Amino acid sequence: MTSTLKKIFMILYSGEFMMGILGNGFIVLVNYIDWIRSRKYSLIDFILTCLAISRIFLLCILILFIGLEVNYGKIRYNNNNLMISLEILWTGSNYFCTACTTCLSVFYFLKIANFSNPIFLWMKWRIHKVLLILVLGEALSFCLRLLFKETVVRSLIKNQENTERNLTWNFTVRKYDLLTSQMLFDIMFLIPFVVSLASLLLLILSLWSHTRQMKGTGSRDSSTEAHVRAMKCMISFLFCFFIYYLSHILMDSAYVILDSFVAKVFSNVLVFFDPSGHPFLLILWNSKLKQASLSVLRKLECCLNLRKPTLP
Repeated sequence: MTSTLKKIFMILYSGEFMMGILGNGFIVLVNYIDWIRSRKYSLIDFILTCLAISRIFLLCILILFIGLEVNYGKIRYNNNNLMISLEILWTGSNYFCTACTTCLSVFYFLKIANFSNPIFLWMKWRIHKVLLILVLGEALSFCLRLLFKETVVRSLIKNQENTERNLTWNFTVRKYDLLTSQMLFDIMFLIPFVVSLASLLLLILSLWSHTRQMKGTGSRDSSTEAHVRAMKCMISFLFCFFIYYLSHILMDSAYVILDSFVAKVFSNVLVFFDPSGHPFLLILWNSKLKQASLSVLRKLECCLNLRKPTLP
């Protein structure tokens, strides 16, 4: 029964993985073709491309992690170097994805919002420097985490060995210590979330101020439409980020404390939601990507119609 369930969930994970590769690969391909044609690369296209590439890399690490866990069980815990390497790759891809999504939210805010505040105007005129500071901040946070990552991983391996020896009391204490250290590391991901949430709230404030100025015109101008599109994109990101952060907490609990098959499966399914589902929302809210996707769908429809056999 367990073997059958593992096969079913591996099919589910593979489906989520393929959907994520398809969505992120489409974003990379469209922006690359547009760059080849026009020889111009806008900042938003660069951010979206980096985000898509980082998510493709993250999906590959995820499917590798789950594949080793499902097919080989505890083999990862018996190989310290493999475990540490995978954890470093996992952490690095997480930080890079988070940095790109935070830059995307701040970019929408600075480009679309309209305030007369001198600090906002300074940031708006130096948007490249602001985004660079965000990326460097994430890189510094990643380096700080790497200093303690090896210690945490070795503690996880030692705890797993203690489980197999049934050292219940000491192991329980050490498991909670390990979970606490993992949670402290995950708190670092809340900083980009707060930055993105602040950008969204300020964008809503800008939209509210703009609609008050436009009150009585009876129509929605291009600035209002841009505000609404950016807000939809940022809300979708915050929702996906929340699900992804929740899946991290569940995964830490499932692997460190609960050691439950159902909890592991549920957390693994959730962790795919952000890198696999959010690219399709980005395609929906981005006009260039949406037009390209509609064009591809029309061509596929034409190909399918041509292949249909004609009735005599």
